[in-house]
Amino acid sequence: MTMVLYDLGDTADRPISPYSWRIRESLHLLAIPFEGRLLSLTGIRKQFTGANRTVPILIDGDREIGESWQIAEYLSQHRDPEGQLFGGAGGKLLAAFVTDWVDATVMGQVYRMIVKDVHDALHPEDRDFFRAGQEKKLGATLEDLEAARELVRPTFQTSLYPARRAIKSRPYITGDHPGFGDFALHSTFQWSRKVSRFQLLRPDDRLNEWIQRMDDWLAGG
Repeated sequence: MTMVLYDLGDTADRPISPYSWRIRESLHLLAIPFEGRLLSLTGIRKQFTGANRTVPILIDGDREIGESWQIAEYLSQHRDPEGQLFGGAGGKLLAAFVTDWVDATVMGQVYRMIVKDVHDALHPEDRDFFRAGQEKKLGATLEDLEAARELVRPTFQTSLYPARRAIKSRPYITGDHPGFGDFALHSTFQWSRKVSRFQLLRPDDRLNEWIQRMDDWLAGG
């Protein structure tokens, strides 16, 4: 039975959840076929009323797994006999560290810079709900956050130093081959590029080469 991955879709029917992109890349690495199903925010709330209320949600037979790290652990345990996703016990610790770093340091900065673009990409019925919740959470209007993003970008670029350091001596953050640590960071750029034209990186940033390698890897089958 083919796995089903539920994801957040925009008005152009593109997957736009960064956390779901981590799973899409994991499934690509493991060569696992899956059916992607895109839902609006309203659709997610209507379809899932149990423990899992946000995407990604992976359905594997009669199993429903939510939250990207839990899904990655599930794939590692049940569908990854060669240990490609984490690269063993030590690799799993590295992947967890990178994921925690991205979630704690990178994602919030990116979100403040592109949140207005995220709003504009959502289905119309989702926008008022999204705006009210995010403006309360972030303490500013979406328009004010958009106007200030040039001020956020330099600090964001500086915060990426650990990733630049990692790829200085190896092609991927996790080594010679991409793994979940790479997916955790690359998913952020996938998300941004889907919904926004705002350039997060300088043209001469070393991370652009890594992003292109990741893009080529995904396109290469």
